[in-house]
Amino acid sequence: MYNFIKNILENNFSEEDKLKMLQDVATKKVTAEELAKIVTYLKSKQAIKLDLPDSIDIVWTWWSWLDRINTSTLTSLKLATMWIKVAKHGNNASSGKFWSFDLIERLWYKIPTTTEEVLKEYEEKNIAFLYAKKFFPFMKEFAQARIAYGKPTIFNILWPLLCPANSKHQMIGCSFEDKMELMIETCQILWKERVMIVRWEDWLDEVTITWKTKVYELKDWTIKDFYFTPDYFWFKETKLEDILEKDIEKKVEIAKKIIAWEKVWAYSDLVNINVLAAYYLLWKNF
Repeated sequence: MYNFIKNILENNFSEEDKLKMLQDVATKKVTAEELAKIVTYLKSKQAIKLDLPDSIDIVWTWWSWLDRINTSTLTSLKLATMWIKVAKHGNNASSGKFWSFDLIERLWYKIPTTTEEVLKEYEEKNIAFLYAKKFFPFMKEFAQARIAYGKPTIFNILWPLLCPANSKHQMIGCSFEDKMELMIETCQILWKERVMIVRWEDWLDEVTITWKTKVYELKDWTIKDFYFTPDYFWFKETKLEDILEKDIEKKVEIAKKIIAWEKVWAYSDLVNINVLAAYYLLWKNF
């Protein structure tokens, strides 16, 4: 996989050739060592250099079949209002989906395009909006092949690991149960300070209020795995249908109310349990 990525970026292949190459490597097993090597290589090509080690990055892999609110983005925005320094790495969606930077734009936030603008937002509003297309523009070389392939690939787990701000703390939602351990072992090899990989037991890539959440945690260079349940953070368990939402306009209205600290039934609880999980990650004594 490392050779595939390096070859695509350093040579001029047709889109047909890229798809064939992706098909050849997509199902091959990747080790944590190789994944860390890929991350290091891609980070060396990062277009905008930035170092915000004291921030927390909250990001999901986004391959869940469940339509819901943009929990990671809302968690990040709420943490920033609580004077927590946040790095929000994200992108716009394609094919009618609604991702983090689609929501950010609908909430009237100006997406910074230069290092100076990013740092200004970070100092004034405690949040750095890290637009993936600005930091890793070369990733467009894989876009058409990935769309044509139409299945999850290594790129779905690469994005969270590429955190452009080099945040010491990360909470990563992972849709893929069989990739959680791989991701946390990669974080250990990359010398990340404290990381949690979280996944609800049925694809929801965040801390959930509907059931239990599987957690792989890296702390003091040691990995452990365990479960969060809603009552750990003093929440009552709720039904899955209470936190789902398909309509984009409704998602935006819910988001506006949540960041204004209005209570929006189970949606607020879903965001708040992720806020508390982030505090768990940041609190050294836990």
